[in-house]
Amino acid sequence: MHHHGRATRDPEPNLKVHSMPDIQNTSERALVACSLWLHIGFIGATALAVGLLELLGGETKWLSALALALSGGVLAAASWRRARTVLEHAERSSNVSSHPWRDNHAQTN
Repeated sequence: MHHHGRATRDPEPNLKVHSMPDIQNTSERALVACSLWLHIGFIGATALAVGLLELLGGETKWLSALALALSGGVLAAASWRRARTVLEHAERSSNVSSHPWRDNHAQTN
């Protein structure tokens, strides 16, 4: 079909014209994900501290204070571990992508 005076549309537009390189994009996503996990871990650590303070203060029911402390501690530990895993995975991906000729198994970083 021929259209007079109209620009024809490319059936597959080039969407990568203004996008960042894959390595930088992956690193930035990993940093954002790590930051979110660290913030969640901070919330867990805060809950742990509040639970411990309530246990030591004796003003509230000990069972709810204990539950708050334990759940906060578990949340903090799990979140911080996940943040570390995200960064390690991004680092491995970055090393493989940017240095394909290196033997990554021989490195002892």
